[in-house]
Amino acid sequence: MIYSDYKRNHAILKGRENALHAFLNQNYKGIRHKWKNGFSSHSEDALTWSCFDIINLLPYDKKIVVLDELIEDAFQGGCNFTFKNQAYTNNQIKIFVGKKYEGLTTNEATEVDISIELPNRLIFFEAKLYSSISLADETKAIKYDQIAKKLRVGLDVCHGKEFYFIFLDIAPAELLFLRKSKKEASHLGKMGFYDKWKSAWWFNYYKKGRNNSLKPLINCLEGIKIDPYQKVSQNMGWLTWSDLYKSILRGLIK
Repeated sequence: MIYSDYKRNHAILKGRENALHAFLNQNYKGIRHKWKNGFSSHSEDALTWSCFDIINLLPYDKKIVVLDELIEDAFQGGCNFTFKNQAYTNNQIKIFVGKKYEGLTTNEATEVDISIELPNRLIFFEAKLYSSISLADETKAIKYDQIAKKLRVGLDVCHGKEFYFIFLDIAPAELLFLRKSKKEASHLGKMGFYDKWKSAWWFNYYKKGRNNSLKPLINCLEGIKIDPYQKVSQNMGWLTWSDLYKSILRGLIK
C-alpha cells in the first residue's frame, strides 16, 4: 500500500518527528530514496527506523534487555557477549539507522541499515523485507554482493573492535531454502519474492563455507586485515523480524 502521509507508515515517538523527517530526506548519490520509499508499506527502511528508534529511546534497563534478546536470537544463544555483562553505560550504546561507513584501507563505502557502535564492538545489520540481496555485477562495476560489502567495510572500519554482522529477514535462513511448487514459484516470482533464497544462500556460503573450508569468506575479504576467519564466521548471525518485534513488545511492557 502507498500511504498519502509518510507518518502513517512509521512508529513515531513524541518529539521524534524532526528526526524522522531528517532521516527520510537523506541524499544518497543524488537520490532521496528513503523519502520515496517512506510512503510504501513494503519499505524495510520504515520498519528499521521505527523499530530501532524505539529501542534507542527505551529506558536503559529495558534497552539492554531487548538488545540482549536480539543477540541471543541472532546467534541461537551462542554469542560470546551480552550487553548486561559488559556493563555499558547508556551513552556508550550508540544506535544508528542508515549511517554511511567508509573503509580505512580501501576506497569502499556502504550505507548500513542499522549499526550499533560500542566501546569495544561494532555491529552491522543488513535488513531485508520482501526483497533479496543485490549481487555482484561486473557490467555495473559492482564487485561485491551486499553481504560481502558489509563484511569488508565493517571489518575495515572497526578500529580494533570486535565486528559482528547480523542479517535481518522475514524468515529463518533454513526456511528460505524450501522449494516451492511451480505454481507457487510463479506466483512468488511475480510478487518479487522468489529470489529470497539468495540472501540465505550467500549468507551460509560465507558463514559455513564449502567442503569444510572457509575459502568463500577468505576470497571475499581479500585485501582486508582481519581477525581469524573462523572468528568472523562465528560472529555472523541471522535474525527474523518476528524476533525483533517480540523483543520490542517485551521491552515496552511495564
